[in-house]
Amino acid sequence: MRSRLRSAAAVLLAALTVSACTSSAVEAGDAAPVPAPTTATATATATGDRCPDLPPAEPRADGLPDLELPCLGNGPAVRLSDLRGVPTVVNVWAAWCSNCAREMPLFAEVSARLGEDVRFLGVHYKATRDQGLQSETDFGVPFPSVYDEDGDRVVRRLGAYAPPQTFFVTADGRIAGREIGEISSRRELERLLRRYLGVAL
Repeated sequence: MRSRLRSAAAVLLAALTVSACTSSAVEAGDAAPVPAPTTATATATATGDRCPDLPPAEPRADGLPDLELPCLGNGPAVRLSDLRGVPTVVNVWAAWCSNCAREMPLFAEVSARLGEDVRFLGVHYKATRDQGLQSETDFGVPFPSVYDEDGDRVVRRLGAYAPPQTFFVTADGRIAGREIGEISSRRELERLLRRYLGVAL
């Protein structure tokens, strides 16, 4: 009888110990880490979103800064001032930005319709590369992105203090317009493309 009581007590103690550990972890406010993307996820994300390999161009005073950032997916690093040749939309986004997630379906629809007539590039910042890759899949980001983990270079050189922000760059490298905050409708995005880049859907 005593042996059975001791066994039951041991089982109860073990259960209480596990419960206490779980409870203390939650009460301590430890945030669950963002899972790193699996190889399959990272590959699926990057396969159609390879960063462009651009010829060098002379930076211009009214253009994007001479700032080189590594590719979030596959492909070479991109120097922003080299984005020439076709009209370009540069969208600054972040893994923790709910507004960024909301506007991505608009970019996906419009970029698919425009095809190669307009280049789209993302600048992901203030989060790790793994978080960016995961969010790229979760948000359905339709374009390749470069990244700046601490965000200092993007803030300093682009003046992008809070995402989302979108830059409209002409084919010759001039920043024609900049939209701060979420683009909330397809009509608004079409209006901005027409106004700044002369592009109509």
